[in-house]
Amino acid sequence: MSFIPRLFLRPSALAGPSRLPLSPLSPFAASISTSVPSLAGHKVKSHSGSKKRFFANASGMAKAGKAHLNTPLSSNHINRLAKSTYVTKTQAKKLRKLLPYA
Repeated sequence: MSFIPRLFLRPSALAGPSRLPLSPLSPFAASISTSVPSLAGHKVKSHSGSKKRFFANASGMAKAGKAHLNTPLSSNHINRLAKSTYVTKTQAKKLRKLLPYA
C-alpha cells in the first residue's frame, strides 16, 4: 500500500471506533468536488418577474416602471404611472440578489 498516496485513502465504511486499515477511494469519487470555489464559475439566473417590473438606469439605481400587467388599467391610471419611482434601499438590496446582471 505504500504506492498509494495518503490523500486517496479514507476509513472503511464498516469501521467502528477501533482503528482499521484504510481503504482506497474510487478514482471517480476523488475527482468530484462540491466545494464553493469549484462552483464559483456558474451563472446565476435572474428572477423573471423582477426583470419585467424593474430596470436599472445608467447610475445603477433601480426604477419601477409601467411595463408589466397594464392591460386592465385605464389610460388615466397608466399616465399617472408615467413618473417612474426609484426603489428604496431595502428593495434595492433584494433586487441585487434577484437581478445579478442588471
